[in-house]
Amino acid sequence: MELLSAGLTIVILGFLYWRMIKRETPERIGALQALVPLGLGVVSMFIGGGGTVLLAKALGGMANMLGGITGFGGSLLHSFLMAGGTEEAAKLLMILLALAILKSRVKNVYEYALIGAAVGFGFAVAEEFYYGNFSAGAGAAEYITLVERTISVPAHMTFSMVMAEFLGRARYSRLTGKGSPALDYVLALLIPMGVHTVYDACTVFNSRLMAGEMTGILTALGGYAGLLVYELVILIRFRKKTAKFCGMHFSAAEPAA
Repeated sequence: MELLSAGLTIVILGFLYWRMIKRETPERIGALQALVPLGLGVVSMFIGGGGTVLLAKALGGMANMLGGITGFGGSLLHSFLMAGGTEEAAKLLMILLALAILKSRVKNVYEYALIGAAVGFGFAVAEEFYYGNFSAGAGAAEYITLVERTISVPAHMTFSMVMAEFLGRARYSRLTGKGSPALDYVLALLIPMGVHTVYDACTVFNSRLMAGEMTGILTALGGYAGLLVYELVILIRFRKKTAKFCGMHFSAAEPAA
């Protein structure tokens, strides 16, 4: 089943990424610019996982990490420390590395978003192959898990797209003197980390769901529905604003020599 799940991830995200590349105007990015951040996205999954393990050990285990906080607050803290914070921080590092490697090639805010999409794509594929080997389930439960993971497939891509977009906006704001680079940097972290943390707190780190309580089940359903709406809003927004982001060209914003 993990191979089917990973295959769906590759097909869905590959199609979305290909469509994003095709929409860029007046010219599209080259193969190097498309593939380098994709590979770095795979690396980011292992960095995020390793960071989580090191953090848990440094804080003396999960009980100390939670500090006695229970209920939804405990789920939020657990989610941030185990996924929302560490995974998004790892992807941020790889986005910054991709930008450093491709610095002379990245021309506009849309290409920042493409780098974010590729890093999120690589992370999601690596996660499916890695965690799929540890998932357990049989019969109907296994197929329910597959449906749930399919809903969440574009999550990592959309988180990284938003992160990279606001990094690009910050650069554009610095060059033009318009907007607030500081606010853009805050949003680059706040939105993906916040949405990721809340989603996982509602689902995989939902203690009431694990106990089979109805409130936990309803919270999880709300989390899945909320994530699906978020993904659709982000993907539609980027499709509609492609021309605007492509027009936020860095060379045009730079002062004349």
